[in-house]
Amino acid sequence: MPYKATIVDLPDVNLVVSRADEFPSGIKAAWDGLESKLPSLKGRKFYGLTICEGSQLAYYAGVQPVNDEEVASLGFPTMMIKGGKYARVKLFDWQNHTDKIGEIFGQLMEDFQLDPNGGSVEYYRSQSELHLLMRLAQTKDQT
Repeated sequence: MPYKATIVDLPDVNLVVSRADEFPSGIKAAWDGLESKLPSLKGRKFYGLTICEGSQLAYYAGVQPVNDEEVASLGFPTMMIKGGKYARVKLFDWQNHTDKIGEIFGQLMEDFQLDPNGGSVEYYRSQSELHLLMRLAQTKDQT
């Protein structure tokens, strides 16, 4: 694998999300709509989720809410990233390498036994570091 993957434990993460109208062409609009409602982007934790809905892929731009009042005031639906073990690849200078995201997720799908209901997760760690994550299938010793 040309990208180094590590296994990490993630807690459950609750998000406020904006669904893209189309995948992948509607991703930017989903982000623009979500970010335009926030008073500031500074210090926020942002996630992108791609999940299978029926026979289609759906993309959600997400932000971890500050509190319950923010959830209500933003007016977007909520979604939870289920905690557990994830395969993770760090993509640096991601804004200049967005073309690599699909390739990395494809490699993770080939190299790991993944949760069939897990989808793919993008965690925007910083302006230069993106974590690409896929939830691993549970084994008998995981409860």
